[in-house]
Amino acid sequence: MRKKIILLLCILLLASGCEIINQESLGTIIPTLFEKETKLSNQVFEGYKFYLPKGMTLLNKNDYNMTLKDGNGNYYYLYVDVISYYHKEKVNYQERTGSDVYASQPLSYRGKKGYLEITKVNDAGIYFLEEMFQYAKIEAYVREKDLQDAVVLASSILNSVQYNDKVLETLVGENILHYKEETFSILKPKGQASSNYDTYLQVDKFIDKEHELPEEDKIELEDETK
Repeated sequence: MRKKIILLLCILLLASGCEIINQESLGTIIPTLFEKETKLSNQVFEGYKFYLPKGMTLLNKNDYNMTLKDGNGNYYYLYVDVISYYHKEKVNYQERTGSDVYASQPLSYRGKKGYLEITKVNDAGIYFLEEMFQYAKIEAYVREKDLQDAVVLASSILNSVQYNDKVLETLVGENILHYKEETFSILKPKGQASSNYDTYLQVDKFIDKEHELPEEDKIELEDETK
């Protein structure tokens, strides 16, 4: 199974090359990546796990927020919303239109829902990618030529997210995991409200090797509830 997943990613990435993504290519990429479930994982944390494709690096982790980096130098911000998953919050996404909307579509595969939205940030060819699936979301500011690769990588990660219900029953059900009702919601895209590109640039500038997780922590976090 692992070889098949890696081969599929390689085919999609090689096929995309430097092509600019469009609705036609999305119509091929998205179903290919989401129609089949994957049990592959190489990043295991408290209550969830996922597969990080080859060539991507997990730079840092803060609770359920992670910063990733791909081989093109693009940064991705992954948030796993275990609270919404635990409470089975409904995902109701409506497609958007507008001069800044490059792509907008709901995702619905194998009884799991989400959305993909890409908005244009500026005339320099920077786009804001927002993709959410099965209560995990990835955000990234990427160059136009990297959009297709970014969608493939983000979709692969989100499709691989798996939850450990027994662990989450302890963390969430027994309120060991403290949270606020008004915390960041991934169920709706930011869209035009995403005006923090300059902030992202400043954050990216200071993320380096000194902030990476120790090698052992990239695989499994120690259970702090013991």
